Amino acid sequence: MNTPQPWHDPLVAEIHAIRENLAEQYHNDLAAYSKAAEEHCRALGLQFAESPRKQASAVEVATET
Repeated sequence: MNTPQPWHDPLVAEIHAIRENLAEQYHNDLAAYSKAAEEHCRALGLQFAESPRKQASAVEVATET
């Protein structure tokens, strides 16, 4: 009987290793990682657009008060 060999893709392995390193660096705190990533992108000069859903909810809150 033939047994299949485990599938291994070096790119997928690299992505998993990077993810594990980031998780360790930020102590599995996704909010801290997200904040650091956003600050890094802003330092590179990237601009962020607000989510239309977030803008709509802000308008709803403003009109309710």
